[in-house]
Amino acid sequence: MQHKTSTLPPDDSKNFPIKSSFFKFSWKKALVCVIGLSLLVSAPLYALQDSHPDNLSTLPWWNAQISWQAEQNRNQNYSVCLFGDSISSGLGQTLGQSNVNFGTGGLSTVSLITQLKTLKSAQVGCQYSIVAIGTNDAMYTIEDAEFVENLREALRLVKSLGSQQIILIPAFYSTLKASLNPMMAGPLSRVDEINRLIDKVSTEEGIPTAFQGLEVLYENNSLRSDVTFDGVHLNETGKTIYRSFIKQMFP
Repeated sequence: MQHKTSTLPPDDSKNFPIKSSFFKFSWKKALVCVIGLSLLVSAPLYALQDSHPDNLSTLPWWNAQISWQAEQNRNQNYSVCLFGDSISSGLGQTLGQSNVNFGTGGLSTVSLITQLKTLKSAQVGCQYSIVAIGTNDAMYTIEDAEFVENLREALRLVKSLGSQQIILIPAFYSTLKASLNPMMAGPLSRVDEINRLIDKVSTEEGIPTAFQGLEVLYENNSLRSDVTFDGVHLNETGKTIYRSFIKQMFP
């Protein structure tokens, strides 16, 4: 009688024994995993991102740009000065005669201080100032205490330019989609936190915050898609709304 040859693979378990200790349950390992997972879930999104501080003030080309801006306005006295980031810069010099837009791309409270010091050294004067800052602080890596101190220092510098009145504008929200890209915008929750800090400084320093008129840019605390071209910056429709809002605050 002929025996059939087995088609089953050879048993190699003896040659490659499985180490049961690798799969052995460990309460210590389980506890570490649980703690790690809980920290991951509870930590704010911005805290989980790589460190991304505002280093503009360390860049030669940026300092050259700010110095050039100061020289172009040396010894000039303006009725109204607007300070802000690329959202304000996007308005251009369209605020009327005797008014100036010092908005500069990438600006946060860190680099705003450098800009203000440079303008002060050039003897630039502002009777009335509007400060729209905080949007990039929500994207950059910055502690709450540092943001508050920076904002206070910036306001002191604005006053030193001769401003009799200052108005703060809250940080701008991006679209939800843009807020999920850490290289485009800060998380919406972080913008909320930055705006609470702005309100805190506003109350403590006795400097009003203006928002009425800007709410039309938003829907559910995020930027409307029809007023932006990239989820962060304003298109012509958005700029028209922002410009009108700025001008309604002029003395």
